[in-house]
This record gives sequence, structure tokens and C-alpha cells, in this order.
Amino acid sequence: MGQSYADIILGLAQLEASRANTAAANRRLDLEDADKRRIQDRADAQIAKDEAKETARKASGAAGFGNLRSGLEAQLRQGLITYDDATSQARDYGAKFELDPEEAVSNLTGLYSNELLPGRQAAGAAAAYKELLDRPITDDEAKNAKELFGTGYYKSVQDLKDSLVKSSAYQDKFQTSYLGNYFDTMYGKEERDTEGKRTGLRKVSKVDASFLPAYTAATEGKAGISLPKFDDGLLNPDQIQNREQSIRDTRKYLYSAGLTNLQGTIDNENQKLKNEGAKDIAKIGQGTELYKLMGLAFS
Repeated sequence: MGQSYADIILGLAQLEASRANTAAANRRLDLEDADKRRIQDRADAQIAKDEAKETARKASGAAGFGNLRSGLEAQLRQGLITYDDATSQARDYGAKFELDPEEAVSNLTGLYSNELLPGRQAAGAAAAYKELLDRPITDDEAKNAKELFGTGYYKSVQDLKDSLVKSSAYQDKFQTSYLGNYFDTMYGKEERDTEGKRTGLRKVSKVDASFLPAYTAATEGKAGISLPKFDDGLLNPDQIQNREQSIRDTRKYLYSAGLTNLQGTIDNENQKLKNEGAKDIAKIGQGTELYKLMGLAFS
């Protein structure tokens, strides 16, 4: 059967609608593609901008690395920074700008190890001898210190100082114990013999008698003792301490003797007053009895 005219018209209408839908879909796809291209273009432009900026940053960092190296070397020479600080800054800079800092670190290491450190160690050793032993360092001592620094036995100048403090030269020149320093402070410096060796003795001066109480005239013999004499002399710390205790004991004894004597005088005076009072009371009693007898006589 053939199609009717109405079916043909309907089919044509449907075909036209399908074509219209397809065209609309294509237009939407074209718009979406255009939007994607614009977004991608913007992203590509931003990436290119960022890459250019990063490239410029790295180029600037690479250009400034030479100045940084020169500055670190100058500061290291002047002692403004330590070797560890200098190499740390070089490595941090390299990491920041994606540069290899090892050449700069190697140069800093060579500068420090070969030029700066030996001179500073020598100066530190000379200062240590002057500070601790109060004399210049000898050539042999300087050579020995250089060798010990070179072998790593001394890691720092402080290690050298610690070694000097333990040496017999230092211990002979200065007291190193608490008691030794205490005795030096309290009793004066320890005396030395003719060879300069320590004797363990310290000089004490005669005690001024005016600082001690004294017996009055003709009373010393009554006490039955003789007081010690604290004259000049050389004594060891134990003897000095015993001497000081003896001074304290002497002072205490004299004050106690004086108080005892004073108390005896007071007791004697009190007894005299009691005796006199008893006599007066007896006289009054006798008078009273006499008056009584007289009264009886006249009664």
C-alpha cells in the first residue's frame, strides 16, 4: 500500500525536527568545545606564565649564587659566622633555587680548613696559655698544640684549656681544689720554698692584744694559768684553725673569769649587807628588851 499524503507530510516534519535537534546538539557541542578551548587556553597561558616566572626566579637565583658565595666567604674570614652556618646557608640556597651547592661548600671547606682554622687554633692556643698560665706559649708548645689539633685530639680550643687546667704546671701555679681556694681566700696565699714549691704553710700575723680582754693589775697570778701568745708564724690550715679556736677560747675564758670575779664581789657585798643588817636587828632587839624592863620598873 502506498503512503498517504498525511503520512508523507508527518514523516517530512519528523525528519525536519530530527535535523533541527541534531543541529542544536551540534551547536551545543561546538559551544562546549569553545568553552573548553578557552579554559585550556587560559590554563596554558597561566602555566606558561608560571613557568616563565619560575624560570626567571631560578635564573635570578643562579645569578645571585656567586654573590652569596662571596659574602659567605667574607663573613667566614671575619668570624661573623661559623663554618657550619656558612655551609648550611649555601645548601639551603641551592635547595631553594634547584642549584648544586657542593662546589660552593667545597670552596668554603677549603677556605676554613686550610686558611682560617689553623690560624684561629694557633691564636686560641696562645691566648689559653696566657690566660691560664699567665705566660706566652713556647714554640714547642705551639707545635704540639698544632699537631694535636691536626689529629683531632683537640676538637676545640676549650679542649686545650681543659687539658691545661689538668696539667701539673697549672695545678702548681693555682689552687684547683675547693679547700685550697678557700684557704687562699681566708688565710692568704700558700708560701713556697726556695725552689718555688708549695709548702702547705700560710703566714699568720701577731694578734693585737688590744682586741682581747685582759686581767687587771695583780690578778693574773691568782687565776693560776698563763695566757698563750699569738705571735707571727707560718702555720698549716689545721694549725691556723686551732689557733683561731684558741683565740676564741681565750677571749671566752677571760670574759667568764671577769664575770665570775664580779659575781664574787657582788656576793661579798651582799653578805656584808646581811651581816650589818643582822647586827642592826640585834641592837634593835636589845633596845626593845631594855624598854620593857624599864616599863616594869616604873609600873
